[in-house]
Amino acid sequence: MTDPKKTFDVAVVGWWYGKNYGSILTYYGLNRAIESLGHSVLMVHEPLGYNGWRVEWPDDIVSMEFARRVGYEYTEQAHFRELPALNQKARAFVVGSDQLWNPLIGRVNSDLFLDFVDEKNDRVAYATSFGNRGTKKFTPEFIAQHAAHLQRFKAISVREGYAIDTARDIFGAKADLVVDPVFLLPQEHYSELADKATISPEGDYLAVFFLDPTEEKRNVAQAIADKLGVESIRVIPNPDDGIEHCRTIWADEPRAHILDEDRPENFLRTYRDAGYVVTDSFHGSAFATIFEKPFSSIFNAKRGADRFKNLMSSLGFGESRRVRETDTAADIEADPNVTREIDFSTARSYIESGRASSTEWLRDALDPKTEGSAALYPHQRFTLTAPEFTTAGDGWKIQKRAKQTRLRVSRGGNVLGNLVWTDLPEPLHKGSAYQLTLDWTPTTDAKTVNLHVRNPETGRFRVVGRVSVPEGKAQPRTDTITFPIDEDGATQFMLGGIHFAGRKAGADIRSVTIERIPTGALPAAPAKPKGGAPSKGFAAQARTLALKDHERQVRSFQHARSPEGVSGARARMIFHAHAIEKGLSRSNFRPGFGQRAVPGLAKEMNAWLAADHPTDDDFLQSSATVMNVYFDRHDSLGTDVSHFRQLFSPASQEIIDAAVVGEGGVLPAQQEREITEETDPGRPFLEVMYGRRSVREYTDQPVQDSEIARAVQIAMQAPSVCNRQGARVHQFEDPTVIKEVLDIQGGFAGYEMPPRLLLVTADLDAFLFAPERNQPFVDGGLFMMSLLLGLTQVGLGSVPLNTAMGTEKETAIRKLIDIPDHEVFISFIGVGHYQQDVLVPRSKRTGVDHALVKHQKG
Repeated sequence: MTDPKKTFDVAVVGWWYGKNYGSILTYYGLNRAIESLGHSVLMVHEPLGYNGWRVEWPDDIVSMEFARRVGYEYTEQAHFRELPALNQKARAFVVGSDQLWNPLIGRVNSDLFLDFVDEKNDRVAYATSFGNRGTKKFTPEFIAQHAAHLQRFKAISVREGYAIDTARDIFGAKADLVVDPVFLLPQEHYSELADKATISPEGDYLAVFFLDPTEEKRNVAQAIADKLGVESIRVIPNPDDGIEHCRTIWADEPRAHILDEDRPENFLRTYRDAGYVVTDSFHGSAFATIFEKPFSSIFNAKRGADRFKNLMSSLGFGESRRVRETDTAADIEADPNVTREIDFSTARSYIESGRASSTEWLRDALDPKTEGSAALYPHQRFTLTAPEFTTAGDGWKIQKRAKQTRLRVSRGGNVLGNLVWTDLPEPLHKGSAYQLTLDWTPTTDAKTVNLHVRNPETGRFRVVGRVSVPEGKAQPRTDTITFPIDEDGATQFMLGGIHFAGRKAGADIRSVTIERIPTGALPAAPAKPKGGAPSKGFAAQARTLALKDHERQVRSFQHARSPEGVSGARARMIFHAHAIEKGLSRSNFRPGFGQRAVPGLAKEMNAWLAADHPTDDDFLQSSATVMNVYFDRHDSLGTDVSHFRQLFSPASQEIIDAAVVGEGGVLPAQQEREITEETDPGRPFLEVMYGRRSVREYTDQPVQDSEIARAVQIAMQAPSVCNRQGARVHQFEDPTVIKEVLDIQGGFAGYEMPPRLLLVTADLDAFLFAPERNQPFVDGGLFMMSLLLGLTQVGLGSVPLNTAMGTEKETAIRKLIDIPDHEVFISFIGVGHYQQDVLVPRSKRTGVDHALVKHQKG
C-alpha cells in the first residue's frame, strides 16, 4: 500500500497482481529496471467496473504477498471512474508487459490503452504484446476504440517483432522492439532473490514447470528424466491453485516432489539449482535461459505458440529446444537436442545487448525532456456542433438554431444535383482513413440516405457511407461510418436532396464529428472468388460468424476459470461427480475406482468452499452426496479409501458427511429422479408428443409464472453432457421489450405479440474442452425440445423462433435484454394460452424412411 498523499515519477499499469510466476516476475523486472533509472514507481491495481472479467483480487494471494515482501508501493482496487485521479499522483504512466492488447482476452479494456491519462502526462508502453501474429482478431470496433489512444503515446515498445507491423498497419502507431522485462535484470539479481527461498533443493534433479499440466506432458518429462538418468523430479505447480492438480498427475511417479509453497523465490531457487528444466511456459523458458540451464520447451499453443517461436529465434535456439506433447519415450530417446550440452553463447549475447539497448530505450521514454515518437501522423479530430450549411440555390431551407441546424428540402427539391454542405475546419488527407459520426434526426420516405464528402475546388463529391432509415416517425439517432480518402481536396461534408422525400423531408443536424483512424480499422473488402467473379458473400459471412463464435468460446473458457466463473466451477464439480456416479452404477463394481475423478472433485469442492461460495448450492450438495455414497459403499465392502477422503478439506468432509441421501449417487432405472408437482399425470406421452403445435395466436388469459416454472422443471429432465446442465431460460413479460426483441428477430411479423417470451441459451462456462465446441447447441436443443413438450403438458401454446442471425442483430438483442456474453442463443419461444380450434400450419412430416438410415451387418 502507499501513502495517499505521496506522488511518484512513474505509475505502472498491468497484470502484476496475477497468480502466475511469469506475470509476477515480468513486472518485478520492469519495476526494478525503472527504479534503477532513478524513478519512484507506483504499481496500479486492477480497476473494477468494466465487465465480468474484472474481479476483486484477494489480499493474501502469492502476488500480493510478494509485492509486500519486495516493498512495492501500490494502489487499492477501485472503480475505473477513479483512475483519472492518478494523474495527480504520477508524471508518467507505463503499460506493459504481457498480452495487454490482445482482444481475445476478456480482461483487456481501455485502461490498458491508458485512456484515462491527461495530455500533460507521458504515456509509455514497454514490451506490450498483441498476442499471436494474426490480425483478424482485431475488429473495426476494437481498432476504432483504441487506436486513437495508442497514437497519443509518447513511446511504444513491443516484445515480438511482428507486433511492430501490427502497431503500424492496424493502429497507425510506431513501435520499437525491446526485450521482455525479465531480461532487464541480470542473472545475479534473480540469484539473490532465489537465496531468500524457503526451500533448499539438493542433488541432481529435473525441474518441471507446466502452466497447463496434462498426463501427456508428464510422460514427456518422465521420458526426459529417464534419458538423462535423473533420479529426482521437482515439480513447480502454477500458483493458480495448481498444487492439487500436480499431485494427481504425478501421483504414480515416485521420483516426483511437488513444491508445496507458492513463492516466486522458491520458483527461482528450483530453477537455479536444477540440472535440467522442462516447461510449457514462455517465461519458464526465459528463466531457464537466464540461469543457463539446459532445457526443453513444449510450445504452449493455448497461450500463444508464436510467442515461443519468436523467443527461441531471438535466443538463437530455433526449434532445437522444442519437444512436443505428443512425443513418445522413443521420440525423446532419439532426439539429439535432449541433452545437457547446450551452447548459451548466442542467448547470452542477445540478453546482454538487449538489456543495454532496452534500458536505454526506457531511459529516453521516461525522460520528461525527450519528445514523443509513437504517432505515425498527427491525430486529427474535430466536431461541428449545429454546423453552418450552405446550398447553391433555393433547393434547401436552412435554419440555424442554438443546438442544431434544421435542413428542409424545398418543394420540388427531391432531385439530383440539389446539394447542401458544411465546411470542415481541416482538409481530409489522401491515403488516410476516417470515422464520421453524425448526430441527427433524418426525415424522409426513402429507405437509405447517402453521406458524402466534397471537394469545393472541383465540385467533385463521393459517397462515403450509406445509412438505412426506418419507416415511421422521425427519431433522433447517431450513425457512425468509416471510409478511406483516395485523393486530396475533400473539405466539405455533403447531403443530396435526392435522398429526402415526403412531407417535411430533411434533417436536423446536431453535430458532425470526423476523426482520423488507422487504415486497419476499415472493414475488409469482400473476398472475390478465383476467376474474378463477384463474391456471393456466403463464404465471407460464414467465416466471420465462425471467428466470432470462436472468440466467444475463448473468452468463455477464460471466464469459466476466473474467480467469478461460478458456472465453470459448478461444471467442473459435476463433471467429476458424474464420472463417480457412473462408476457407482456399474454392475461389475470396481472397488477403489476414481483415481482421477475423486482428486478432481476434491480440488473443485475445496476451491468452492475456499472462495466462500454458498454451501447450499445444488451442485455442491449433489457432489457431496455422490462422495457420501462412494465412501459408504466402500465402507460396506471393507475397502480402505481413506487416502481419497484425506484429499477433501475439513470443510468439504463436513458437507459430505451431512449430505442428504438421494441428492446424488445412483438409483434404479425405473425410479423417478425427482418428485415434482403433478401436471395432469394421466395425460399420455403420445398425446403430448403428437399434440404439440407451433401456435402463434394467443388469448388474453394471463400466463402464470408457476405454469412456466412447471414446464421448465419438465425440461430440466433433458440429458446434458456429464449432467452439467448448461441450459438457461430467460423469461420476459414486458410487452414493450417483447416487441422490440421480436422486431429485431424478425420472425413474428403479422401477429399480435405473445403474452410471454422465453429465450433458451446455453452457458459456455459449462463446457470444459475444445472438442465440445458444438455441445452447447446439442444440449441446448435437447433442453429446448423438452421445454416445448413441457409447455404443451401444462396446457400452454408455444412457438420456437430461431436465433439464426448475424452479429449485428445478436449484439442489439444482447444489449436490449442484457444477456451475458458467455451464453449462446439457442431459440426464442413465444408462449400463451390459445383456443383449441385456432388454425396452425399443417407442417406435414415425411415418412420414417426419410430420417431412418439402416446399416445392415457386414
